[in-house]
Amino acid sequence: MGAASKPDEQPASWSANEQGMSRAERRKQKRQQAREEHLAEKVQEKRKSVFGKLVIACIGLAVVAGIVFLFYSSSANAKTMDEFSECLAKKGAVIYGNEWCKYTQKQKNMFGSSFGRLNYVICDQQKKLCDEKQITTTPTWEINGSIFREVRTIEELSMISGCKI
Repeated sequence: MGAASKPDEQPASWSANEQGMSRAERRKQKRQQAREEHLAEKVQEKRKSVFGKLVIACIGLAVVAGIVFLFYSSSANAKTMDEFSECLAKKGAVIYGNEWCKYTQKQKNMFGSSFGRLNYVICDQQKKLCDEKQITTTPTWEINGSIFREVRTIEELSMISGCKI
């Protein structure tokens, strides 16, 4: 005959605890284990969800902090650039340029809104003065009686003029 198992025989894979249990008790224990596993999965999902929200909150906080930093540093930088531009103007520094010249525009952009504080001569509008000064390239700086042609860095202008940045 076949190897049919007897109803009282339990598989060898059962734990010692399961071997002495009735079928109803085993089912009840398996349902309990399933509930516990389901609960553990829910707890794990909740942890992942909380962790994800925490990460998003940290990223948001970092972005806000970065924006605040940029705002305050740019306003401090603008104040410094205003002071630098005013110092150049007080020392009689002049920038000669033309509105259509991309190099003059590049030099202007280095100063941002502080450029308006500089002594600026537009050669197209004051051709006679630019010809007398022999301005052939724009931008050209005149600082302490010396001529400096082409775009200059803020650091170069600081060294040439003695104005601190």
